[in-house]
This record gives sequence, structure tokens and C-alpha cells, in this order.
Amino acid sequence: MSSGINSVRRYYLLKRFAARRVGDDALELVWLGKQEGVSGSPLLEDFPLFERLASVGYSTSEDLNGASATELRENGFSSAEAQTILTAFLAI
Repeated sequence: MSSGINSVRRYYLLKRFAARRVGDDALELVWLGKQEGVSGSPLLEDFPLFERLASVGYSTSEDLNGASATELRENGFSSAEAQTILTAFLAI
């Protein structure tokens, strides 16, 4: 399953990831500001791996909506963790 872009907020998040991959910290901060400038439905603190998700950039439902296991693995989660996250997201 490939990643999808289902919101402007997620579009900005994916741009952040692209900037991060090439090591452009300044550009990543620009996309972070744009992402945070768009409201979203916050993930609850009891969501599986909440703190790690937030530290990577996934803090709202809009950020996760369209994410794939591959995308999550590329951002530091194991296969099992990615499956846990996606299963929990489908339940909300």
C-alpha cells in the first residue's frame, strides 16, 4: 500500500520528510511551520506510540490518514510497530 495525501496538513508533512531525507534543516522547518499552521484532530495521548509518532511529525489524525507501513518504517518504526499504528488508526 502506498502513502496517500488526503489533506493539506499531510502534504506539508510529506514535504518535511523529503527535506529531512536530504538533510535540509531550514526547509524542514519551513514545512513544519506550514504543517502546524493547519489545524487537525489531535491524536490522543493513549494512542499507541503517541510520543514517538509526535516526535517524528505525526500528531494529528490528518497526519496519519494515508500513511502506509512502508512510510512508517522509513520514519523509524519497526514493521510490528507500523502495523500496530495502522490498526489503531483504523479503529478511530
